[in-house]
Amino acid sequence: MLRILFSLMARLPEGVRRHVVRTLMDGVWDALADEVVEGRGNIPDEPCLYICNHLSNADGFTLFRAFRPRRLYFLAGVKLQSTVMTRLASEVMDTIAIKPNSPDIEAVRRAVETLKGGDSVLIFPEGARSRDGALHQAKKGVALIAKRGGAPVVPVALMGTEKLMPINDSDMGGERLYNAHVRVRVGPAFRMEDLEAEVAGAEDTRQALVDAMMRRVAKLLPPEYRGVYADDPPRVPRPLESESPAASPP
Repeated sequence: MLRILFSLMARLPEGVRRHVVRTLMDGVWDALADEVVEGRGNIPDEPCLYICNHLSNADGFTLFRAFRPRRLYFLAGVKLQSTVMTRLASEVMDTIAIKPNSPDIEAVRRAVETLKGGDSVLIFPEGARSRDGALHQAKKGVALIAKRGGAPVVPVALMGTEKLMPINDSDMGGERLYNAHVRVRVGPAFRMEDLEAEVAGAEDTRQALVDAMMRRVAKLLPPEYRGVYADDPPRVPRPLESESPAASPP
């Protein structure tokens, strides 16, 4: 039934279609998603880069509702264009298409230009939806966008969307929505310069920066969602202030 409805809506003019689909989706979310948004006071007034864990195809619209009326550009995988339902659903938001599992230089450039142009961008740094609900190691591109964009970075945690719209790898266009408790938690903003001491001495500085960024997302999540970012990195012991470098062990 939904597929037939979306196929009919696809024939509408773009402006009308976007309004109709957004109204329909708002009604569905109102009926099925018990949403709670925490930490709104952490959202800066200036343009920023939001980074968030990725659980479901319901994530984008859930975050769109959470941050409304602020305008966000979502980095969205081109795979969402492969079915009528996911294509129309993604149309209700402003998106920047990105090719997953590859260095998409054009998408990075557009994201940086969007930030410098005065709009905010939201990215799912893991690059794909988590199949087990836990965080997986993020891609390095998010650090490049953050550094070149120069905007504050805001960590965001999502919980419950994996139950609102479970992943169906065999039929993405047939994914269904269910009743679910959904929580969006916004953490304090930070600047990339704030991470310099944390990544000092790392062999792969860019990956270390990405991991430091994602640890700030992990801290907003319950333990079962933290995945590879469950533990803080071991701290390198520093010599006591009273010791001279010559007195330090070799």
